[in-house]
Order: sequence, then structure tokens, then C-alpha cells
Amino acid sequence: MTKDQNYKEYIYPVIILTAIALVTTALLAITNAISDPIIIRNSIAAANATRQELLADADGFNDITADSELATSPDGSAYISEVYESTNGTGYVMTAHTTSFGGDLTMMVGIDAEGAITGVKVTDHADTPGVGTKDQAPEYLAQYQGKTALTSDNVKKEADFAFISGASVSGTAIHKGVAAALAQYEAIGGGN
Repeated sequence: MTKDQNYKEYIYPVIILTAIALVTTALLAITNAISDPIIIRNSIAAANATRQELLADADGFNDITADSELATSPDGSAYISEVYESTNGTGYVMTAHTTSFGGDLTMMVGIDAEGAITGVKVTDHADTPGVGTKDQAPEYLAQYQGKTALTSDNVKKEADFAFISGASVSGTAIHKGVAAALAQYEAIGGGN
């Protein structure tokens, strides 16, 4: 083999592949730099819209997460990651994380100034559509509205509550998230 043949067979393809990899990496970095702020802005807008939906009387929200000791369920399976207070004192919206059948589940819970739940909404989950997501339907979650306390940490034993048979893992995850939000409400002084 001649020197020219070695170059064409071994070195030239390496140079071409390296150039392709560098150009692709640069294009991905540029795309990320352009899209990342848009994704963040859209996520914030979606979270604010959900907060407003859950606490309709609020005229805006202040993040008081840093000022709060965040609540966790007694078994550690649910915890609060964000606490927002309405600017006009009508209540709070908490973000809770739990573990459902399919994995992590994120939800928001609105609580008015008197401690009554104004709404519950699942914002992210990994459950398989079908039985596991029936617990996330607005009609099902509406059962929490107006409650100021839960009578049990088990959704199946909750008083005056129609749980969905066959979806107890998802229902329990949501139930524990709501319980953590109520505990968070108490931890921040219950509106005082």
C-alpha cells in the first residue's frame, strides 16, 4: 500500500467523521441555546396558568418556597417542592411530588385562605393511559374540593370518597400528595 492509499483509506474518513461530529455538535448547541429559553418561558407560563386555574380568586402569585419548611409525608413518599402564595391573600398553590404506578407524579394543589382545597391537578406523570390515569380525571379530583383535612392516609379508607378500583397505586399517590399539601398549609401557619 502506498502512502496515498493509506491516507485515502484510513485518515481521510476520520477527518470527515470528525468534521461531521463537530458541525453536528455546534448545530445542536445553537438549537439548544435558541430553544431552551423558550421552553423555560413556556413551562413558567403553564405553571402560572395552572396556579390561576386552581385558585381562581388570586390576582397573582409570590413564590414563598425559600421561606417555608417544606412538608413531606410520614412515609417519605410524597413531598412539597414549591409553595406559592396569592398576592391578594386568597390562598396558596403547592406543587407536590409522589411516586405512582408508572413512576414520578407531579401535581399542584390549591388551598384557599381558610384551608379548603380549591382544586387538584396532575401536571406530569409516567402512568400508562387507561386505568392508572382515571385517578387524574377532573371529575375524580373534584372530590377533594372543599376538604380541609383527610380522614385517612389510605385513599380506600377516605370518608365520603369514591376511589377507583384497580387504580389504587395511582389514587394513593395523589391522595398522599394532597395530604402533603394540607400539611404544608398547616406548616406555613394556615393562612395566618
